[in-house]
Amino acid sequence: MILRFGITALIVGTLGFLYATPHLLYGHENMATANLLFLLGLLGLVIGAIFHVLQSGFLTLFLRGFADIRQLFIRQSKALREENERMRSDESLSAWKTSMFRHLKVYTSGCGTGLILCSMILMGIS
Repeated sequence: MILRFGITALIVGTLGFLYATPHLLYGHENMATANLLFLLGLLGLVIGAIFHVLQSGFLTLFLRGFADIRQLFIRQSKALREENERMRSDESLSAWKTSMFRHLKVYTSGCGTGLILCSMILMGIS
């Protein structure tokens, strides 16, 4: 997992430098490019944090409470309720969701870290 995180950060950091190279060579908008990369890095880290919170199950009780409140106001057919229960009890679907959240968390956090490191290096250069 850490290897994927590091490789993603390295690849995205390299892509950030490739994006910033024309600005560095011609001396135009160094600060704006670094700010944009930093902002995108923060966005990636926030999205990674959201995936981490959802994966940890911290909000599960809270979200299920909203689902219960929704059932009071919106009627569902018996077939739809049975299908929802079948989906909740499906082990392969829950394993796929867990795997997907784990991968998305690693990749978005790696992208965010790579972009922030790239912007910090650009700030040091200029």
